[in-house]
Amino acid sequence: MDKEKRAAEKRAARSHKEDVILNRVLIWFGAAVVVELVLLLLNRYYVNITTTPGEIEFAGALLKAWPAIIGVTAVGTVVCLLWAIFRAKSGKHTTLPGVLFGVFLTALVISVITYRFYGTGVQFLCGAVPAAAVLALVYYLYQHEFFAVTVLSALGLLGLWLFRRAGGTHQPLLYAYLIVLAVILVAAVLLCRSMSTHGGSLTLGGNKLQIFAHNASYGMIYLTCAVVAVAVVAALVLGTSAAYYLIFALVAWLFIMAVYYTVKLM
Repeated sequence: MDKEKRAAEKRAARSHKEDVILNRVLIWFGAAVVVELVLLLLNRYYVNITTTPGEIEFAGALLKAWPAIIGVTAVGTVVCLLWAIFRAKSGKHTTLPGVLFGVFLTALVISVITYRFYGTGVQFLCGAVPAAAVLALVYYLYQHEFFAVTVLSALGLLGLWLFRRAGGTHQPLLYAYLIVLAVILVAAVLLCRSMSTHGGSLTLGGNKLQIFAHNASYGMIYLTCAVVAVAVVAALVLGTSAAYYLIFALVAWLFIMAVYYTVKLM
C-alpha cells in the first residue's frame, strides 16, 4: 500500500508540474498573440498608411505622441520593478507587479524601436515576438542546454539579419551588436567551462545557482558558439549575398539541434 501511495503521489506531482508548465507556455503564447496583433495594427496604420481619410492624421499624431508614450512606459517599468522588488523582499507575492512590469516593459520596447527605426523596427518586432514565444517553449519543455543553443543561434541569426539590413546611419548599431555578440559567445564558452567543473552550477553573490543538470553535456554549446562565429565572420568577409544563405544554414543547424535534443528526451 505504501508503494502504491508513493507512486500515486509521484504521478500527482508529475501531473501538477506538467500542468504548471503547460499554463506558462500558454501564457507566453497568449501574450505573443496579443503583442503580434498590436504590431500588425502598427504596421498597417502607422507604417503602411494609405490616403484613406484619417490614416495620415492618425500616423502623424502617433509620431508626435511617441516621446510621451516612451516616457510614461519607462516610468511605469521602473515603478513596477521597484514594487516587485519590495514585495519580494517582504515575502509577498509579486504576481501583479511582475505582470505590470512585463506589460510596461513590452510597451516601452515597442515604442522605442518603432519610434527609432520605423518600418524596419516593426518588421523586426514582428519576427522577434514569435521567436520569444518559441524560446519560452524550448525553456520549459527541453533541456537547458538546448535553450542555450537556441539563444546563441537566435543571436547569430539576428546578427546576420542586421548585417543584411543595416546601412547608412545604422552601421554603428550593427558593429556594436557584433561586438556584443562576440562578448556573449566568449562568455558562454567561459561560463560553460566553469559549470562543467562545478556540476552545472554558478556561484553569484555567494548564492549557488543550478543552471544545468549535473550530467549536462556542453559539447553542443561549444560547437554552436563556433558555428555562429564562423557564420558571422563569413558574412562579413563574403558580403550580404552570402549572409542570406548563411541565415538558412544557421536555421538548418538549429533544426538539427532540435532533432538531437528531442531524441535525447525520449
